[in-house]
Amino acid sequence: MGVWKPQRPGGERLTDRVAVPGRQQLRGCLAAMAFCALITLPVQWLLPPIEPANLIMVYLLAVMLVALFYGRWPSVLSAIINVASFDAFFVQPRGSLAVDDLEYLVTFAVMLIVGLTVGNLTAGVRYQAHVARLREQRARRLYAMSKALSQAMTQQEIAATALHFIDDAFTAKTRLYLQRNDDIVDMTPAAADGGLPVDPAIIRWSFDRAIPAGLGTDTLPDLAYQLYPLQVDRRRLGVLAIQPRSARDLLMPEQRRLLETCTVLTAGALERFALADRAEQARLAAEGERLRNALLSALSHDLRTPLTVLCGQAEILALDLAAAASPHAGQADDIRRQALDTTRLVNNLLDMARLQSGGVSIHPSWQSLEEIFGSVLRLMRASVGPHRVRVDLPDPALLVECDGILLERVLINLLENAVKYAGPEADIVLRARTRPGWLEVTVADTGPGIAPGAEKTIFAKFARGRPESSIAGVGLGLAICRAIIEIHHGRIWADNAPAGGACFHFTLPLTAPPEMAPPEET
Repeated sequence: MGVWKPQRPGGERLTDRVAVPGRQQLRGCLAAMAFCALITLPVQWLLPPIEPANLIMVYLLAVMLVALFYGRWPSVLSAIINVASFDAFFVQPRGSLAVDDLEYLVTFAVMLIVGLTVGNLTAGVRYQAHVARLREQRARRLYAMSKALSQAMTQQEIAATALHFIDDAFTAKTRLYLQRNDDIVDMTPAAADGGLPVDPAIIRWSFDRAIPAGLGTDTLPDLAYQLYPLQVDRRRLGVLAIQPRSARDLLMPEQRRLLETCTVLTAGALERFALADRAEQARLAAEGERLRNALLSALSHDLRTPLTVLCGQAEILALDLAAAASPHAGQADDIRRQALDTTRLVNNLLDMARLQSGGVSIHPSWQSLEEIFGSVLRLMRASVGPHRVRVDLPDPALLVECDGILLERVLINLLENAVKYAGPEADIVLRARTRPGWLEVTVADTGPGIAPGAEKTIFAKFARGRPESSIAGVGLGLAICRAIIEIHHGRIWADNAPAGGACFHFTLPLTAPPEMAPPEET
């Protein structure tokens, strides 16, 4: 995509016509004297005598023409010298400013007032038309700039379009610096590099504080350029450096408003590009997540049946070999354990896919926490091995409203995680505490603990406490725990104990159990 290049009607720039320069005022004064001479001399010596009333109208016409073409102050001079010429050449005694008839004083006053009024009004209309033309030209340029920025697809195209417009509008050297990660990168195209030297420290200062610096500001006003930060809703995007042809191009209010509008358009285009990029990344991530869940679900279903058959046959084989006192009974038992581990892995994949797709619904009922702990420990008896699991349950009669099967799955996953990562010599504590409205369950160990900064990431899918490790697993156990606890409207988190070791906590809403009706007497 090409970069939009603004057209200049008649080769004129916006900064060339903001105010009437002093040279043009001098030309206006010379024109006022020339008009006065062209009226006075022919009437005095060449033409037939003209009535004073008609001559006054000709003088007023000259004042209006000077005001129309040259502005207010030349028209004031024209009105004064026209009154003086009329008095000196056409009122007795001629050749002097003296007046024999005092009635002419009224004529002079009216002529001067009318001339000044007509000149003022004409100059005002001329100025308003001039401002309207400038505003229309600015609006046309800004519209073209916004249209070109809306079509830019990359940051480089946005920077090139914005800098080309600003350079053309202000006859300036420009540079554009944008934020990338934690750095401020110069995005000025090579073709637009006007050799503007900018101090990186000042750029960083202006960007961090979102405050203009340099020419015309309170910070380093002696610099030849100005730094203007780009931001949208207090979100900093970059810094524009501009060095105009003359300082007045940035100090006039109209030009400052034009520069602010240009920076707002540029910042809006950059923000649009960032939002579009984030939306595309989110769409790709959602699509990848959907495909991954579909793959996990299909793979889990296809592997579940053959693994179930393999586990059953391995267990039968191990029993038969053990009954026959075969030396291969231990190998058969190893096959059975590996098949069970693979089955557990496939179940985790299937459960994760179901939880992500919303296919799991809970069936809460009042459960005894002591019975849930006991059931989990019986199921984990073979896996715990030499680990010592200590249960800390202050109230054995504590009831909690939950899905018992899912809560057992959470505790099993947490205990398996502790067994894997705590080490063979570590102790494990299964603790429950109540506080107003909540039940908090903790699985703590005395192992090496969690790596710093990994307390939140370990609950993500396929995240492991030790990525490079010989410990079996794919990192789904804790993700399943988090999904189940969130379905129960609870919260799960992990931290390190002050004395060492990892602690996994989760909370469940705790409500008052229903009252038990007393047994009826027979």
